[in-house]
Amino acid sequence: MMASVAHADAVSLAPMNLGNTSFLDGVAGPGFLFEMASSYYRATRIRDDAGNAVPGSPRIETVAIVPHVAYIWPDIKLLGGNVGAEVLLPLVYANVRPGPGTADHNFAAGDIQFSPFIVQWSGQTLFGMPFFQRFNLLLSAPTGQYDPNRLANAGSNLWTVTPHYAFTVMPTDKLEVSGRFNYQWSGKNTRPPASLVAGSVQPGDALSLNLSASYAISKRWRVGVAGYMLEQLGEDRIDGIRQADSRERVFGAGPGILVQGDGWQVLLNAYKEWGARNRPEGSKVVLRVLAPL
Repeated sequence: MMASVAHADAVSLAPMNLGNTSFLDGVAGPGFLFEMASSYYRATRIRDDAGNAVPGSPRIETVAIVPHVAYIWPDIKLLGGNVGAEVLLPLVYANVRPGPGTADHNFAAGDIQFSPFIVQWSGQTLFGMPFFQRFNLLLSAPTGQYDPNRLANAGSNLWTVTPHYAFTVMPTDKLEVSGRFNYQWSGKNTRPPASLVAGSVQPGDALSLNLSASYAISKRWRVGVAGYMLEQLGEDRIDGIRQADSRERVFGAGPGILVQGDGWQVLLNAYKEWGARNRPEGSKVVLRVLAPL
């Protein structure tokens, strides 16, 4: 998760899952799961709609800490899968300097994210290969810190609805391939940045994809590569008017490791971004610790 910070265009997307999940993403079982996820993002370039660097010496740094609790019922099923729910409570630090003479930093609670509807399928096969998949309807409420006069905000001041589909397939005993497709719809922010002198803004719909592959070098350790892409599908709106050339885009990829024990996992991924449009372009590190409760 990334804080709501200054972008190259007037309206920025709410935070999306860009590389925050990777290896064995589709695998889950009944019961409680606790996860503590953290990420560090640093960018020294902001790209405009043509992919050119915005003049100046921008610097954007964000740190997110996200406690996450999920539960999948062992005896409640739908279409052969187990039903579940989850909640995420992000804490975000942002240090933003879009250019000379402008800077802001902030540490606050971000927007609460929750899903009242998860369906997890396990124990399936795909062309004879073990296959796990999950559908999740994730919502984000505008509960986080937000000030229209600030450059750095932990919250986005709008609702989002982000259904996602995650899967893991295992071609061999040691190799796994995982992916997650996210589609995000955003509501209106009726207190947009004061500099816009507008009554409302609404980001366009967006699609993101996480894709990864890992190989088990031992019973406990896996190594692999992971990547992500973001493509905004619709134009942003200011006071209901579509804004030309306002769509965001970015790609990221890098190495990762996973170590696991009896029920617990620790994942570390590093990403380098390229191809950004209307947003920062930098690098990211994600650390996740998962354990059953």
